[in-house]
Amino acid sequence: MKWVLLIALCLVLFCAGCLEQKDSSAQSGTNSGEKSAEKLTVTITSPKAGEILQGNKDVSFDAVVSAGKAPLSYRWSSNIDGELSTSRKFMQNPSRLSKGGQVIILEVTDAAGNSAQGSVLIEVM
Repeated sequence: MKWVLLIALCLVLFCAGCLEQKDSSAQSGTNSGEKSAEKLTVTITSPKAGEILQGNKDVSFDAVVSAGKAPLSYRWSSNIDGELSTSRKFMQNPSRLSKGGQVIILEVTDAAGNSAQGSVLIEVM
């Protein structure tokens, strides 16, 4: 009797998983063109992950942002120094940043309220 209940339970769980997958794929099929066209992505291109920043020479902070509905708003920040800039790209002198490992984060929000972020870990000397 225990085996019959166990097999029945497994069948129910298996079928429930199949139904959920069908539902989610059906929904994504109707909106896939809209979602993929508007999905916001952010990739920080400078500074590179693991880069060591030092000295008094300005460093470029830049990123590639894909999709989203214009206009876009930008917020660059550091886990140590807080907000750095609200421009798409900017220059920063490493001597104005706190020394040590920092996570640099760029959060981008589009006109529809969608947001995405990218981050890199850098070392400031």
